[in-house]
Amino acid sequence: MDQIAAMRVFIKVVEHQSFTRAAAQLGISVAMTSKLMQQLEESLSTRLLSRTTRQVNPTEAGQFYYQRSLALLAELEETHSQLTRNNQQPQGTLKLSVPMDFGYLHLSPALPLFRTRFPELKLEIEYSDRRVALVEEGFDLALRIGNLPDSSLVAKPLASMRLEVCASPDYLARRGNPRTPEDLKDHDCLIYTLTQPDWVFTRAGEQVSVRPQGPLRANNGVALTRAACDHQGIILQPTFIVGDALREGKLVSLLPEWDKGEVGLYALYPHRRFVSAKVRCFIEFVQERYLAPHYWDRPQP
Repeated sequence: MDQIAAMRVFIKVVEHQSFTRAAAQLGISVAMTSKLMQQLEESLSTRLLSRTTRQVNPTEAGQFYYQRSLALLAELEETHSQLTRNNQQPQGTLKLSVPMDFGYLHLSPALPLFRTRFPELKLEIEYSDRRVALVEEGFDLALRIGNLPDSSLVAKPLASMRLEVCASPDYLARRGNPRTPEDLKDHDCLIYTLTQPDWVFTRAGEQVSVRPQGPLRANNGVALTRAACDHQGIILQPTFIVGDALREGKLVSLLPEWDKGEVGLYALYPHRRFVSAKVRCFIEFVQERYLAPHYWDRPQP
């Protein structure tokens, strides 16, 4: 029995809770998968997997072996990379999940530079706001914006982006300029449905929460920004979406003495101790680009 191969198969079986799905991803037969798992358990004299008609789950010993296998294989791959591919570019395919708006507005324009730096690395990108299951769906890394739910994934902070309340000059000429957060209750607000319902403002220790009302609700910040530029109302959006419209004068920032908060950009990946070269180079690229001073306030290339 090839113990390294058996460990790789065991990891996939645990992650997919299925011999069939693990075999399909590895490109081997279900019979071979079952045989390797049986040989592995016999070699350890330990039951690693609990099988039912619906799924396969690790036993307590199996969970321990799974965690140790992840660490050992990652260390082996890292050692092999350092010894045999020193000074070479990351290779293979990097499968990413990125938010729709951020990916389209900011990541896509940066991809030619990334590809120039790492020509041997292929990218497979899903532009989506859905919460993907990284391990089960085979993603190496996800970029996420905003508050993150608790999970076993590593969440590495990459950048922070201000929130801005803004409207078009034509809208303000017609409806007036709000002077306080409470004034927003008398305005048409364009509401982003994927965040908390209240807009929160702080100033010198004072905090005010306003629940906006208005004629348009949507789950897409770019669409709401377009509506605001078309004089339909007031929006609360991060600078990575409204920055260009503010710089071009299509929108005007409101309530400047109030802090509207920030949203964070995070990299999510499964394993805490060892990070592959392809994941590491992408994280470093994103940090280099988006942590630059005033990135979100300047015209974008």
